[in-house]
Amino acid sequence: MGKRLHIIGLGPAGLDQITLGSYRLLQRAEKVFVRTAQHPCVPELLAEGIKFESFDDVYEAGKSFEEVYEEIISRLRTELARSGETIYAVPGHPYVAEKTVRLMGDKLAPECEVVIHPGLSFLDEIFRAVPFDPIEGVSVLGQESLKEAGIDSRQWLIIPQVYNKLMASEVKLDLMRAYPDEAEVIVVQALGTEETKVLRLPLYELDHQDFDHLTTVVVPPCAESYTYGRLVEIMEILRSPGGCPWDREQTHESLKPYVIEETYEVIEAIENQDMYNLCEELGDLLLQVIFHAQVAAEAGEFDLADVLRGIISKLVRRHPHVFGEGKAATAREVIRTWEQIKAEEKAQDKSGTERFFEDSKSLPALMWAQWTQRKAAKVGFDWPDWHGPWAKVQEECHELETAISEGAGVREELGDLLFAVVNLARLMHFNAEEVLREAVRKFHRRFDKMAEFAAQEGHKLEEMSLEQMDVFWERAKFQEKNGKLASL
Repeated sequence: MGKRLHIIGLGPAGLDQITLGSYRLLQRAEKVFVRTAQHPCVPELLAEGIKFESFDDVYEAGKSFEEVYEEIISRLRTELARSGETIYAVPGHPYVAEKTVRLMGDKLAPECEVVIHPGLSFLDEIFRAVPFDPIEGVSVLGQESLKEAGIDSRQWLIIPQVYNKLMASEVKLDLMRAYPDEAEVIVVQALGTEETKVLRLPLYELDHQDFDHLTTVVVPPCAESYTYGRLVEIMEILRSPGGCPWDREQTHESLKPYVIEETYEVIEAIENQDMYNLCEELGDLLLQVIFHAQVAAEAGEFDLADVLRGIISKLVRRHPHVFGEGKAATAREVIRTWEQIKAEEKAQDKSGTERFFEDSKSLPALMWAQWTQRKAAKVGFDWPDWHGPWAKVQEECHELETAISEGAGVREELGDLLFAVVNLARLMHFNAEEVLREAVRKFHRRFDKMAEFAAQEGHKLEEMSLEQMDVFWERAKFQEKNGKLASL
């Protein structure tokens, strides 16, 4: 007969909550290992004459979970070698909030038969202490998972094993990222025992209570949360028949200006290094994504799940060096891999005549021009350095002057000049969009300073001649340049 490890669930409380089969198995055992002796069932089993060895000392001495886990495995392996059959008992159900059980099952399964003996979990008692139907939606998360998990505030949230005030404080801070400070939370203690306590209180008071290893925190659904799901829900309400008339009227076409506006406001916040404003503007930009997804969902075109599926699949597919077996040690190699995979995808999807410039037409003109020039440069259609485009700028200036004097082709030549200037910026390793934005901001600063100087001398700009304004303009330029020199 081979080795056999029995893993028994002791339920959430006393002896009367374990199964008859588990009780009989425990009675026949020579010795039983328990994860912790701090469980209501253990003293009652001791009174029945069952001998135990606890792993509480391992948890107290261990510096990491991995170290604790390896020590428990080692002791069980030693006992299996001695007796051939070993019992390991854990609180509740072996597969509920018992990470070690799954890990040791994977580790020891090649060496012995692992038999799971179910028990009542703390969840069964939660549903009795805080009556609600889990079909309404429920998430069970350990404290360490709260930061990484996307909390859905429309569901019940259960956080087990909040065993001291420090952990409760960490749970409170994590929850406050998704819930208002006054949101109701429920602290449940001594589940399944006659001393069961159920305390309802506001979130901000969560860590003001007493905690032990049998404490569970329950958070009811909250309509006033700050979660992704709540944002989607708000947009659905705004677009509903009883929602906002303006929001209901919007279409993909009517929303186009707002997408552009919010994008540039994000860029402006980045350029100003204004993190407070950047946070707000990113929210406004995210709203546009949610808005378009909702409009599309109502028309049966696609929904937010399709948007998420598409971008997640693309990120995984185009990062084989992270999610696959590909290799890319530098940013340049990453870009090369990205472009190669993108080209392969386009080749698979193409239909009809292939076009070299088949995308990015929706970019602003300056960015589109620079993108076009970069793409042409990839196949060798480019100047060797900035001298070529500089000569081209001068040539285009002459052609524009000629067109103006002849009164024909001015619009076209002006476009050619702008395109040449963008090319010059690219070959000088500048982003044309950013260069122009910096020039516009400089104009704003000088114009504001000019207006300030004029006002100091009792003038209003709208009542001044161009020559008068130019005097103050030059003074503004002089002050700005001297200020820069002084700061060097």
